Amino acid sequence: MDALLRRLLRTAFRRGLGTGSPAWLLLGAAAWLLRRARRRQDAPVLSVPVRVGDRLLLTLRGPGDRPGDESGGVTEHGND
Repeated sequence: MDALLRRLLRTAFRRGLGTGSPAWLLLGAAAWLLRRARRRQDAPVLSVPVRVGDRLLLTLRGPGDRPGDESGGVTEHGND
């Protein structure tokens, strides 16, 4: 399937840009989007081996959290 899309993409852009045909150019854009959508996969950010007894700490931060802020954007209020 990928080889077919690659060939369609190459042919459509060559004919669309070379001859000025908007239909071929549109077909090339659609093939490019389809090929890109098929290849998109979320890559792991980090992969480490974990053995029995190891500890792993995960900290989730929001977009507005500062890197040095260890509270994770949550503030605790004690009862006075």
